[in-house]
Amino acid sequence: MKKITTLFLVAGSFLGLHAQVGINTANPQGTLDVAGETLVESYLVDTVNSPARGNYFLLTRSKDTSPVGKIKMLDISLRNVAPVNTYNIILKNVSQDEVINLNTGLETGKYVVAITGAVFSNAVSAVNTSTSPKSFGAYSTEVTQVTSGGKTYHAINLSFKGAGTVSSTNGTWTLTLNVFEKSLVKEWGTFTGSVSASASPIYSGVSTNTPLGLQ
Repeated sequence: MKKITTLFLVAGSFLGLHAQVGINTANPQGTLDVAGETLVESYLVDTVNSPARGNYFLLTRSKDTSPVGKIKMLDISLRNVAPVNTYNIILKNVSQDEVINLNTGLETGKYVVAITGAVFSNAVSAVNTSTSPKSFGAYSTEVTQVTSGGKTYHAINLSFKGAGTVSSTNGTWTLTLNVFEKSLVKEWGTFTGSVSASASPIYSGVSTNTPLGLQ
């Protein structure tokens, strides 16, 4: 018993003198820095930014829990909203191809919305009906904002630049939206750049302050 007690005392003294402990690393970056994989209660924690293989849950570290820094495991099958969501919207019987301020019902303070697909079909173009397939002009899609009931929501505008449809034949918009939970999205700010006619290739350029990882 005395030997065991002495061993614990020595170990405690060592940890007290060395506030940072590294496993598989000679230069620990925290109180406990594990380089590689750690098995915790049968869960494998991968500390290396490597390609995911298999089915994974998302671990989040909260800043406002008690105790602070509590780790939570996020299982999206149990939630209505995931960190990244995608869904389709079909708008039928659209007259003259334009959709103005379609309220998505997604609050701007909670979500980030992007249009990743847009197709307008079934209508007859009023500009060019001789081509096959018929020409409808250039797509114009925009995510804007609309206020309703004192709250601000993401809204969608859709149209064809310089083209309309025959008034007697309405069309169908099919949209794909990506919706991101804003609390899990990192804001990079605004980045500036320029293009030039004298560049090679012509009218090419690059942002002057692109964040690391995109350069």
